[in-house]
Amino acid sequence: MKITLSGWGRFPCGETELLPVEYVLRHTGQGIPRGAGRSYGDASFRSKGYTFFTQNLRHFLHFNPETGVLVVESGVTLYEIIQTFLPRGWFPAVVPGTQFVTIGGAIASNIHGKNHHVEGAFCDHVEWVELLLSRGEVRRLVPSEALFWATAGGMGLTGMILKAAIRLQRIPSSFVWNTTYKTATLEKALEILLSEDEKYPFAVAWVDHAHARGRSVVHLGRWAETIELPPTAKRYQSYPAERLSVPFTPPLRLINRLSVETIATFYWLTNPAGAHLVPYNKYFFPLDGIRHWNRAWGPNGFIQFQFVVPCIEDLLDLWWRLRKAPGRSFLTVVKRMGAQRGPLAFTGPGWTLAIDLPNTEAMRRFLLRLYDHVAEKNGLIYLTKDSLLVPETFQAMYPSWKDFLQQKAAVDPDGRWASDLSRRIGLTD
Repeated sequence: MKITLSGWGRFPCGETELLPVEYVLRHTGQGIPRGAGRSYGDASFRSKGYTFFTQNLRHFLHFNPETGVLVVESGVTLYEIIQTFLPRGWFPAVVPGTQFVTIGGAIASNIHGKNHHVEGAFCDHVEWVELLLSRGEVRRLVPSEALFWATAGGMGLTGMILKAAIRLQRIPSSFVWNTTYKTATLEKALEILLSEDEKYPFAVAWVDHAHARGRSVVHLGRWAETIELPPTAKRYQSYPAERLSVPFTPPLRLINRLSVETIATFYWLTNPAGAHLVPYNKYFFPLDGIRHWNRAWGPNGFIQFQFVVPCIEDLLDLWWRLRKAPGRSFLTVVKRMGAQRGPLAFTGPGWTLAIDLPNTEAMRRFLLRLYDHVAEKNGLIYLTKDSLLVPETFQAMYPSWKDFLQQKAAVDPDGRWASDLSRRIGLTD
């Protein structure tokens, strides 16, 4: 079935042949696996090729309650895992800003969360991966193998992930004890993160892109102990998501300068300083309460720009450049990152900033200039979020790209696995 697909940012788009995973060995043309489609750009489809829908792989296969190791097929989502295992006192060791990602996508993007500075990325908690290679061979990869780390963050270009064994984490409750600081500037927020974040497993700062000085809200969190819960609170409580919805794409984007300032002011006022008990869903996945919230950006969609740079000074320089962007964002977050493994790893140590911006021609020109500044600072763009990177800049940012291609060629000699992203940045034809 031919269909036009995009990532979560709804830009870029491409026409592709969408097929269930069962058809993957029946076709010899180029293609790429696709899970829930939550990568932002063009990583999860192949224009004029095949896109293999992996959400049919939805089975839980085995769970060891002694070790917390869960074996699942790659189309299982973090949401399904949380709904099933949080009532038993278990939670994924690493989660991103949405729970609607598949395990295959989490591995292919090697997702990271608010605890990267202490717990690393998702694949640091994966025991093994079962990978379908382009000629039909199925291989089980473990972290001692180079191909495991080429697959971790490899954007689906080494093969199709069929199964994985992941380690869940015992938690004392389903609530987070969150300490909030409010600062007048981004500089002060970074000082707090630098001095305090290693004391907490979760650390992130929201920054007001519409504010001249970058006022910020710093969140430092840990799982709440049972004795810290109110007497009436249930120790383990899972919550359904997506209770509200943006039912259609409006003809004009609802996210504009006025609405951004309104949302930012609301966020600032409703996040008081001090220590607060917060349910896990509101702490980790605040936007998951609204189905299709990406539609609010209008028919042209949006671009998420996420980079990591080594030094605070580099982050601040890029922030002040972002203040000159031809558009404003209601969602800008900053956190510290540790090191990460793999030739395509989005890695620290350093500081990362993620921001959603409107997709306009002026914004694309602006961001491409900013990409060059990121490269000059020995920084990286997160491939899972990217929509604009070009081969020259990609190669400058990811010096191990040739190592990745060597490993890919060994298991995909025909160049079967390819996406619009891999073609755009020059990894595949």
